Amino acid sequence: MKASNFQLRSSRLPWLESWLLPPGFPVAMNSSYFLGGQGLSTLKFRVRCSQLQLSTNSVHNKKEKEKYSCFDQSTSYLHVQCLRDFPTEKLSGEVVVVRLDSSLILGHLGPCTSSLERALLTIKYLCKARAKVAIATSWDTILQYDNPVTESVASFAEYMSSLLQVEVIPVDGAPSSTSFKQEEWAQNSIILFENLLNFTGEVANCKDFSQKLASGAMIFVNDSFSLSHKILASTVGITCFCYASLAGFHFEEELMKLIKITDSTRRPYIAIIGGSNFLRKAPALQTLTCLCDGLFFVGKLSFQIMNGFGMTVPSQFIERNAVKEVLQIIQVARDRNIPIYYPTDLWCLKNGDSEISGVINSTGQLAGWTPADIGPSTLEKISSIITSYKKILWIGPTNYGLTEKNSVGGTQLGEILESASSDGCDVILVGDAACKAVKRKTDSSPQYTEFQKSTVVWEFLKGRILPGIAALDKCYPYRIPWSTVFCEPTLPLVVDIGSGNGLFLFQMAKSCESSNFLGFEMNEKLVIRCLQGMASDEKRNLYFVSTNATSTFRSIVSSYPGRLTLVTIQCPNPDFNKEQNRWRMVRRMLIEAIVDLLHTNGQVYLQSDVESVLLVMKEQFLSYSKGQLVTDGDGGNCIDNPFGVVSDWERHVLARGAPMYRAMLKKM
Repeated sequence: MKASNFQLRSSRLPWLESWLLPPGFPVAMNSSYFLGGQGLSTLKFRVRCSQLQLSTNSVHNKKEKEKYSCFDQSTSYLHVQCLRDFPTEKLSGEVVVVRLDSSLILGHLGPCTSSLERALLTIKYLCKARAKVAIATSWDTILQYDNPVTESVASFAEYMSSLLQVEVIPVDGAPSSTSFKQEEWAQNSIILFENLLNFTGEVANCKDFSQKLASGAMIFVNDSFSLSHKILASTVGITCFCYASLAGFHFEEELMKLIKITDSTRRPYIAIIGGSNFLRKAPALQTLTCLCDGLFFVGKLSFQIMNGFGMTVPSQFIERNAVKEVLQIIQVARDRNIPIYYPTDLWCLKNGDSEISGVINSTGQLAGWTPADIGPSTLEKISSIITSYKKILWIGPTNYGLTEKNSVGGTQLGEILESASSDGCDVILVGDAACKAVKRKTDSSPQYTEFQKSTVVWEFLKGRILPGIAALDKCYPYRIPWSTVFCEPTLPLVVDIGSGNGLFLFQMAKSCESSNFLGFEMNEKLVIRCLQGMASDEKRNLYFVSTNATSTFRSIVSSYPGRLTLVTIQCPNPDFNKEQNRWRMVRRMLIEAIVDLLHTNGQVYLQSDVESVLLVMKEQFLSYSKGQLVTDGDGGNCIDNPFGVVSDWERHVLARGAPMYRAMLKKM
């Protein structure tokens, strides 16, 4: 039986038994292939090859150099699958649940904002693709007590209909698309679930409620970015029960803006930081101290910095439990040789008579006065300082906790930043106070990057994983330069999903030089060792990527210039194939990507030492391929290994006399 599209040079590999990467395998850091040459040297692969060290001294030097790194953890989770990149034809006829941010709708006054337009575009795009759209959202009836739109799900649906120019049908009771009669789901009509805050399972991220919310739906689209820091059934739990979880147009745009905050390509970069509660914000302030080239503290936070510098500050304004964190930030700023600024004067209100105001030196006597906002001298100082910066972040209010009418300094700061933006400076506004201050003059001109709600940004700057983002399917964040990775990038491509220690692919690549071989493996340490092992290989027909191929297969392989002729999945962990496991390897998304990209007569090789696992994988491939895959050969599950090359685990199983179960599928 011929079960492969390429011929092996030899089926006997004498080094099979002995080949293992020894502990401490040396890294060829001076190898042009390992570093990737000119193309790969600028590519920030998730496999951080360039961070591997040859000696203890170089490790120490690396640690010193990155002592003040902004983020200790990987931010690869931010690279998510987006609706715009999802195949449009796979949306047709599918039930799609869209998590909508109601604040975009309820805060809508006058002409549509760009954020609202993007959110509406998500729904219109799905309707145009002939998907059946179900909207899930929530609104606070207490805060919106005077808004007629929030009186009921029917009134909200009516308002949504006017915005979308499409009929939106309200559904009372527990949210579930299966409770809605399909015959009533007319073409282009949309259903709207009941207010999610009416159900305790939403905030509790209840599994049963999440499953009910997803019932009948195959695709989930999250367009509620402002809730990314929360763990909700409608943003996190639901993803466990949908085969694809994507970011909507609004979510995608907000995520790109979030990443921009930590982008330091435009320098110098200064942060104007206001508000209060230094201790709670300390991790985020530490990040900004490591990231920016200057800090200007305003609001109540400025008192903590002034106290840290040893200046006299009224005791009632000092956070005694944050002194240690303040001193740490001052020390980091000194080590990095970046300036920290604070107000020189304050607008103050007379105690007992708020109609009397005055300007007092920030180091002067404040007895009998209450600070209201930064003073004119401080604003002049800010105006003169920011002319030397190319990027400005304003996060947090400038005032000291009084009413908005006392935010005179904030309004004038908005004017200063408007002028800086006109001069070509990047301006990022975070929080309601910052956005409103600029809007008073410019009505939110598009040259600004804005975040009306600051909570997500603060949590991101603290280095915390945002669950609403982490729950979405991932895409590989970089485009692989195939001509650098492979000597001949147009050769037929063989992909091994779950390549482990790479033994199988090392043997295959050595035995068949007429194909290129690519291994996908989630364990980054194993991938690094594989890259070490191939560093001196001049043939360059083998490469490894650390990624979750279940969701990134399409984004990586679709750019390969040659034909995809073979995909292998060998001995996946049986636990990964349990239906309740969100990240099991063989899922509909992966299967459809493989089938779409596989060349005609291309093959899928499945293998496991657990027969039930093989049968489930085989059944899923045949089912989700919709007739494009057929069994190649006699259809049995005990075919011989067609390659003459065995994987590491296969070798162990055969050594103990146990059987291996295999299947070969072929694309028609």
